[in-house]
Amino acid sequence: MINIRTSIKYITCKRGLNMQAILVDDENLALKDLSRQLEKIGGIEVVATFNYASEALEAIESLKPDIVFLDIEMPGMSGIEAAEKLHGFDCDPFIIFVTAYEEYAVKAFELAALDYILKPINTERLAQTVRRIGQHRQLGTSIPLANNVVTIRCMQRLHIDYGKAEPFSWRTARSQELFAYLAYKRNQPVRKDILLELLWPDTDYKKAFTQLYTTIYQVRKSLESAELSIKLTNSGSDYYLDLADAAYDVQEWENAGLNMPELNSETAALYQKWLMDYTGDYLAEHDYRWAESERIRLRDLWIWHALEVGRVWREADCRKEALGLYEMIEKRFPYLEEAYLAMMQIHAENLDAQRVKGTYDRLFAMFREEYATLPSPETRQWYDRWMQR
Repeated sequence: MINIRTSIKYITCKRGLNMQAILVDDENLALKDLSRQLEKIGGIEVVATFNYASEALEAIESLKPDIVFLDIEMPGMSGIEAAEKLHGFDCDPFIIFVTAYEEYAVKAFELAALDYILKPINTERLAQTVRRIGQHRQLGTSIPLANNVVTIRCMQRLHIDYGKAEPFSWRTARSQELFAYLAYKRNQPVRKDILLELLWPDTDYKKAFTQLYTTIYQVRKSLESAELSIKLTNSGSDYYLDLADAAYDVQEWENAGLNMPELNSETAALYQKWLMDYTGDYLAEHDYRWAESERIRLRDLWIWHALEVGRVWREADCRKEALGLYEMIEKRFPYLEEAYLAMMQIHAENLDAQRVKGTYDRLFAMFREEYATLPSPETRQWYDRWMQR
């Protein structure tokens, strides 16, 4: 390992400055040019430069810089990887990416980093970055929301309610999916290799790691921008999403069901209200392969309880309530034959032949259009017997 003391080039500034920075780039000429331009602009003291990101990380705790200028393409640890690791440090410096690749920078870091600078560095553009850093420093450290309830909603689509009128902003679709998966695995460690396999299964391993670090960085920046208390941390090979005091709608809904009193005719209305709180299938609007098993589990849980509530209503001869429930089932899950049969039987009890036939016609059309087949023999036999009564 290279001795850090011999690899750090300490630079003395000629004037008193109020921010300190370290520069990381594998090209010495690039380091000298950036140092020279920062000294010309003023406001930032360069306290050390490094050729390797790993060396910079080892020195961060002792130097405690306000800013880290990071080249992206470097041998060994990339600037992206280093930036991801920097979030584990107490000093939490501003990160400025420096790169020669405009398309790479714009796509990956325009919103994720505080700023990015293209090589060769333009002094006016660098001065703009320095002004931006100063503005952020004046604002101080963001304080998590204390008076607003934060709720992560995954029924139908991923959405975060956080007490503000403007919608929560995701940097990229991939960062949104990554957050959704970590929320699904909330408050438990998730291995990096699992995330790579889920989100970048066909990508070269090294490139996939770079994309993972980029996406983690984007998620953290989104959470920080919204001033949420939710934290995304890492330890070795794992990531961990700490929801803090944020609510998770799926878990809240399940817990409410577990705490319900025993189902009977007197409590059936409470159960029906609970069923109505299920506002959509789990992440139904997102094409996430990993979400399908959870979607099916929650849907099956809802259907089982709905049919049980319907059974209780019917046994209590509460036909109106039972019909309302079965109509809700049909609207939400139009492929559930049991709901159609129950409605036909209730209409038959009410001597409403027109609605019996109308319900059977809807069932018949649904099976023909969706499955190119007929309803089950049991349902057809019941209908035939009723028609011949």
